[in-house]
Amino acid sequence: MYKIFPNVKQQVLKDGFFSIGEKLVVFFEGRLVNVFNYLNEFLEIEEQGSKENATLKFLKDEKLGEEAYRVRVEEDGITVFYNKENGAYYGSVTLKQILRQAKDKVRCLEIFDEPDLKIRGFMMDISRDKVPTVETVKQVIDLISEVKMNHFELYVEGFSYGYPSFTQFLKENNYISVEEYQEIERYANSRMVDLVPNQNGFGHMTKWLETEEYKDLAEVPEGIFLWGRQRKASTLNPLDPRSLELVKAMYKDMLPYSNSKYFNMNFDEPFELGKGKSKEAVEKEGLGNVYIDFVLKAYEEVKKYNKTPMIWGDVLINHPELLHRLPEEMLFIDWGYDANYPFNRHLKQLSDLNIKFLAAPATTSWCSFLGRTNDWWENIQNACVYTHVHGGEGVIVTDWGDFGHLQFLPISYAPLVFTGLMSWRVREGTFFTHLPEYLNKVIFKDTKNLMANTILEFGNYYRYYNDYRSNGTVAFYIFMWATHATTEDDPVNYFLERNKASILSKEQYELLNNFLEARETELDLTNMQVSDAELIKAELKQSSSLVKLINKLSYSFNESLSKQEKISLLEEIINFKEKLISEQKRLWLARNKYSDLDTSIGYLERFILFAEKTLNYIKEVA
Repeated sequence: MYKIFPNVKQQVLKDGFFSIGEKLVVFFEGRLVNVFNYLNEFLEIEEQGSKENATLKFLKDEKLGEEAYRVRVEEDGITVFYNKENGAYYGSVTLKQILRQAKDKVRCLEIFDEPDLKIRGFMMDISRDKVPTVETVKQVIDLISEVKMNHFELYVEGFSYGYPSFTQFLKENNYISVEEYQEIERYANSRMVDLVPNQNGFGHMTKWLETEEYKDLAEVPEGIFLWGRQRKASTLNPLDPRSLELVKAMYKDMLPYSNSKYFNMNFDEPFELGKGKSKEAVEKEGLGNVYIDFVLKAYEEVKKYNKTPMIWGDVLINHPELLHRLPEEMLFIDWGYDANYPFNRHLKQLSDLNIKFLAAPATTSWCSFLGRTNDWWENIQNACVYTHVHGGEGVIVTDWGDFGHLQFLPISYAPLVFTGLMSWRVREGTFFTHLPEYLNKVIFKDTKNLMANTILEFGNYYRYYNDYRSNGTVAFYIFMWATHATTEDDPVNYFLERNKASILSKEQYELLNNFLEARETELDLTNMQVSDAELIKAELKQSSSLVKLINKLSYSFNESLSKQEKISLLEEIINFKEKLISEQKRLWLARNKYSDLDTSIGYLERFILFAEKTLNYIKEVA
């Protein structure tokens, strides 16, 4: 059996072999320009032959589904049967893998394949400080298309998209222009990936509400106290007609430039809803109804562009009695990013209510520095399995950039591939039987077959802390509260009030340090044959270094240490500042536009500043 990624639905080996010559003569029944271009990337082929003399034929079979295909290898040639171009493309992806394994001759066989889930997607955050270059986005599209994913979104809030009507808010080298967006779309479509426009327009509006022009549209202009700290205004007042006018203008600047039939309107996390200008309306009509009223107004705008809207489900999953008010075609996205997120319960409820839905799990790269392997494995697997069981439309794995987007792109490679493998073929054991091999052979091209285990294990560092944290790691929360503490009058005690339970013991500190250094040693033993091999190594080492600095900070609060031991740990952090920041800048610019790099670096600077304040505190109190 040939090993195909993702698993094919059926593979039957037969007697005999087809011998591959220097060139294959290709015949297409139908116009398949994208398939031809893809074949040219890995085959020596003649552009077009007759059906009679062709050794590689693409023949129409209208009985097949849109993304289904059959590959038949016989002694006189190879035939790929398809209905739509998508199927022909996916058949070519499978053929590419077979030919890599077969070399000079291919075993006669018959393969039938089609996906288990209709939508197999990835949403990439380009709005939390970091905007990738077009080349980086194209590399991501290559990665997802090779595991037969078909849906891609660039998450937009604030000014990371080049709005023609709002050029006064755009900063140079800090957004994807309309022209770049269209270039990305053309490239994605050539890989059978649907670039779906994405624009938030209710919550997550902080950047807009910080401007003089739109600050009056805030539900609560002063913001609210949430999750332990004061947060800036982020939610539009849904009762103000000007809020809808702003949303209309944003849609006008994005939707006409997209060929996708879908649009992700988001509308998630309107934290202030009912706490300010809409308080009276919410008390009278209910939060869910006020929310849906605004959704439906925006929906009418979306329909003017002939798009099928998608909406995040965090608000309405708590109001199932109101889901009948949603338009029948709207796709409800249930999102949750931890191992224990109840996809089964939520998706069954949506299915029972006849709501069209998708599940959105996570790469868990953000708020973790190195990922959370155990979490994304369970999270993605559950999303795919229960979407399949309950008849959902598909999955969209998310990759956010909260708190400075400090993680690097390769942290997301493994969960991205896993999503592709699992969403095409929902099959037990994929994590262990298929993922490592694909990572080593295709993503990293590591001749030593070490890299998959190294990056998966890096993402398990968080298991060695005292407790489990939702949507992040203990190391991240230590880092976060340290940065917030720098603005407090008593920073050390402010930090300790929130992190006392996370102070590392000697055993934990040494174990974590040894664990991370072992992974770094493994990294040096890999032999990756990809153009960015050294960059990947540097990115992982940078993230590991940051986690080790955070561990030093935590351990410096251990009461069993002497004053001098605490001082030494803190001085090690402070002395690493220049190297940490200069390397972070270098690595950021290797894959991204300048974006809001200064804002992101500010988090690292405040972390070091907290170490300095702690050092002064220790010197003074003892």
